[in-house]
Formats: sequence, structure tokens, C-alpha cells
Amino acid sequence: MGTRVMVFALALLSGGSAIASDKSDVQAVVHKWVDGFNKGDSKSALASCADESAIIDDFPPYEWHGAGACNTWFNDINAWFKQNDGAFDHTTIDKVHHVQVTGDHAYVVLSATFYWKEKDTSKNEKGIWTWGMKKDDHGWRITGWTWTTP
Repeated sequence: MGTRVMVFALALLSGGSAIASDKSDVQAVVHKWVDGFNKGDSKSALASCADESAIIDDFPPYEWHGAGACNTWFNDINAWFKQNDGAFDHTTIDKVHHVQVTGDHAYVVLSATFYWKEKDTSKNEKGIWTWGMKKDDHGWRITGWTWTTP
């Protein structure tokens, strides 16, 4: 009976470390996206995104979904900057509030601050960024996010 308990305990422990590893991997994808975005490296950022995704953000057209949604969002935010005589500065991740991994799906909630310039005026916006991810043969990929300004 003792051996069965030990095997079960080891299985639980190894499963726990796999979950911890997945949580770290999921957070690494978020950081990769933000780092690529901050550097203006759309190729690096978009490599973190699943082809099929859904995005809700606070600039028109406010929603993007389907194949290539992340790329379309990237193009639209750059067009928004141009239209508003603005320029992206950077984004910071202020605090990770929640990371949940269940099998091949993940859910992440964090606070972030978005910095930009508009007509030579520095601006920033604090928000809650909520991400959905799915793990596939290539690792964790972003399947969607929402940006909410409280």
C-alpha cells in the first residue's frame, strides 16, 4: 500500500511541476509579444499569435477575429497612430494577477500601461489585459486578448 501512495504522490508532484512549467511558458509568450511590440518587431510579436484569434481593444474597429487577426490589429494600430499624428512608445507589464493553465488552454490576467505620443504630447493608459492561449505542436500561442481601461 505504501508503494501505491508513493507512486501517486510522485505523479501529483510531477504534474504540479508540469503546470508550473506551463505557467512560466505562458508568461514567456506574453513577454515575447510585449517585447516584440515594444521593439516594433511585428514578426517576433506575431510569431506568438495563433493564426485564428480574437482581439478586443479600445480603438476602431474595436474587434478583430479570425485568420490573421493579430496581424490586422498590428496594421490597424499603426494606422491609428498615423491618423492621430501619434507614435507608439512602449508598454509595460505592471503586475500579473492570474495565470491558469488547464490542459492545453491558458488564461492570463495582468495590469499593464500603454505609453504613446499624440501630437508631441506624451500619454499613457493603464489597463487590464486578459489573454487566452492554446498549446499546439509549436508551443503556446495567443488565441485572443482584451484590453480594458477601468
